[in-house]
Amino acid sequence: MPLTDGEIDGLDVAARLALIRRLRRGAVVDRALLDAERRVRRRRAVALTVTAVAAALLVPWTAYLAVSLPDQYVANAWALTWVGFDVLLIVLLGLTAFFAWKRRMLVVLTSFATGVLLLVDVWFDITTSDADDLHLSVASAVLVEIPLAVFLMVMSIGISWKLSGLLNALTGSSGVGRWRMPISAEIVADAVDTGEPAPTEG
Repeated sequence: MPLTDGEIDGLDVAARLALIRRLRRGAVVDRALLDAERRVRRRRAVALTVTAVAAALLVPWTAYLAVSLPDQYVANAWALTWVGFDVLLIVLLGLTAFFAWKRRMLVVLTSFATGVLLLVDVWFDITTSDADDLHLSVASAVLVEIPLAVFLMVMSIGISWKLSGLLNALTGSSGVGRWRMPISAEIVADAVDTGEPAPTEG
């Protein structure tokens, strides 16, 4: 509740000085929060612009590839391509297992990314297989890769879902749907990310 003019007039000198110091500290914190909010807005604008432009440019590029690429092509470094891809999958699976073992939040990122890469593996395995190998690629996809990809992606979404529910409960935002929940802690995350010291009275 704000102080009235009469209450401020009734304060002694020490109380007035203490009030001034508190107001100055509050002003410093307010300026820091405003600066952090501006940084977040700039980063969000950059991210939105980059992703929107990239998506827009991919549309004509994909259309061009659809009409210009040959149906058959002799690939160079075929073994290196697939071995390198599988090494990346091994690394991500290992990181997912490690982060799950250590109960680290990074498991959300690695598990979802691994699931996506497994689906990419399925796509290229099937679309590049010849008639003799197609049945093996389909069986591998149906029995191993797709179930594992779904498991990893559902795990990632499930963790995010539970965390958003916890955040809803802590902030009292139970009326906000979890799929529509904004990133309300981004200003705090931005301030922590910059590593700037907390503002102090000068």
